[in-house]
Amino acid sequence: MKRTMIILAVFILLAGKIHTQQLNLDTALERSARAVEEVLPQGAKVAVLNFVSTSETFSDHVIEELTGKLVMGRKITIVDRRNLALISQEMNLQLSGDVSDESAQAIGRMLGAQSIVSGSLTNMGTFYRFRIRVINVETAAIQTQVSLDLRNDEQVAFLLGGSPTSVPPVVSGGTTPSVTTSTIEGIIVPGSNLTEKLAWLQRSADSHNAYILEVRANENISPHTFEYRGAINITIVLRGDSTNRILRLRSNGTMFTVNSNVTLILDNNITLQGHNGNSDAVVNVNGGTFRMRNGSTISGNTGINNNAFRGGINVTSGSFEMTGGSIAGNGGRGVSVQSRATFTMTGGNITGNGGAENTVNNGAGVWVAENGTFIMSGGTISGNSARNRGGGVLVNGTFTMRGGTISANNAINEGGGLFVWENATFIKTGGIITGYNSDQINGNVVKDEAGNILARRGHAVFVNENLRKETTAGSGQNLSNRDSGRWD
Repeated sequence: MKRTMIILAVFILLAGKIHTQQLNLDTALERSARAVEEVLPQGAKVAVLNFVSTSETFSDHVIEELTGKLVMGRKITIVDRRNLALISQEMNLQLSGDVSDESAQAIGRMLGAQSIVSGSLTNMGTFYRFRIRVINVETAAIQTQVSLDLRNDEQVAFLLGGSPTSVPPVVSGGTTPSVTTSTIEGIIVPGSNLTEKLAWLQRSADSHNAYILEVRANENISPHTFEYRGAINITIVLRGDSTNRILRLRSNGTMFTVNSNVTLILDNNITLQGHNGNSDAVVNVNGGTFRMRNGSTISGNTGINNNAFRGGINVTSGSFEMTGGSIAGNGGRGVSVQSRATFTMTGGNITGNGGAENTVNNGAGVWVAENGTFIMSGGTISGNSARNRGGGVLVNGTFTMRGGTISANNAINEGGGLFVWENATFIKTGGIITGYNSDQINGNVVKDEAGNILARRGHAVFVNENLRKETTAGSGQNLSNRDSGRWD
């Protein structure tokens, strides 16, 4: 009896200890980043590949925050992810779901990485199990694995789309389904190809309905405008079937124009691909709403006549919401936000847009016009190049940064990461903007056409000569263009 009581007491103590070891998400990410750094040699090249959870927002947040913490640690080199979307497309992989070790190795080699970082979130009933794993690209050996208990607090519940008292149910086998599985329900549009389905919509779409356009093969299509006169509140969901499908423009112009009273959602397994010498952006939002989710890509659109608007997305009016996906490798800007338009970014990547050969002068990643609004709370803007100002972002309207990462962008004149015009509004309360003076590998940078690094030009942020940031602004550093004096 006495022995039983002792065992019971020890069990109670251990249970209490386990309970107190349930961590918040920020602590779990910090411990994971430090654990990764501990097992890898100085300067090791690492690719943060994927994170599996039931929420796109949660997975994207983990990837961006973990990447940021590893960048800030400055021990290892984070490999540029700009080609990741195209590589996964070629291999028919969805990086938001489970990726085999063999596939991870292949991707790692293509990216030039020595190690791959991936992770997962598993529902344990009243809390979550948070795992991060590092594997060696050449040998597939597991270099370290971190397993932490995560509290289902308000932050986690918000990112998962639930509540602190409501944990999503455990699925069979104790694993989580792929986050790219669409949860959007609607009417499946009939037709043997996309052209037929678009024609059916033009005839039959009616107010307050959602319609699913499932693409079952790669197709070439003509420019199309989503407009249904006399109808309101129509939602169109465009997605591939069981594998990624590529839509290519058949002729010059905008592939999709989204007019008022229409919401277009670019869902899983779909790539919109422009072409060289195109005269317009791939998508033009003209009063409606456009959304990009995980598993979607807009790429390969190269403008003519040095027109920077002829890139990925041009938001003329209305709104663009990016929760996942990739806008990559466009000759013009990644996103142009015009006057009275709004762009909200909570996940995804805007990378590899602009470039010297395409002469995007200002705002190669994101350009915000006067009275335009850009709100960033997640995602990554990286590897974009401007021939004048604002390699990552140029703002002449309002830019509010609450999270996410702006890194490895470059400009020739001023503002490698961000350029802010005098009458614009810039407020940073979170997120990371890297600077060359802190990080010569992943830092935003200002350098001339000969590759010479230029001082006093605002590698991270440039407002004017007296208000600029050359070093990295971490997630704990607040900035505003209304500040006085130099940030550095």
